[in-house]
Amino acid sequence: MEDTGGFVMGCSNSCKGGSKKLCPVSFGLAVGVVGFFAVLIWSLWVIHYGIPPMMVEMHMPAPTLTGAFVHALLVLIKGFIFGFFVALFYDLFSCCTMRRKSDDQCGSGGCGSSPDKK
Repeated sequence: MEDTGGFVMGCSNSCKGGSKKLCPVSFGLAVGVVGFFAVLIWSLWVIHYGIPPMMVEMHMPAPTLTGAFVHALLVLIKGFIFGFFVALFYDLFSCCTMRRKSDDQCGSGGCGSSPDKK
């Protein structure tokens, strides 16, 4: 496999503090796709086997195939946005809190720099 200088699909895979980073686009897409298929499978289950009693009590309409796809697409978009920001915050916090073996954190003078550094 070719060395790309620490970048995988346009995202760096580690920060200066030694911790691994998540690619926000990849993580957001993964969360969105999992949510898409979860909603789609659940909707197909309800269409095939009937509405659960809780949905009947709450006067919720039975899902249609078109409605299931629309709702699944909305979950894909919302899941992507949620996963994107989770990965961004994870990268920020992990880079600023993980220590390298030489006790240097996330560069010199950046967030999380230790005051007792010699």
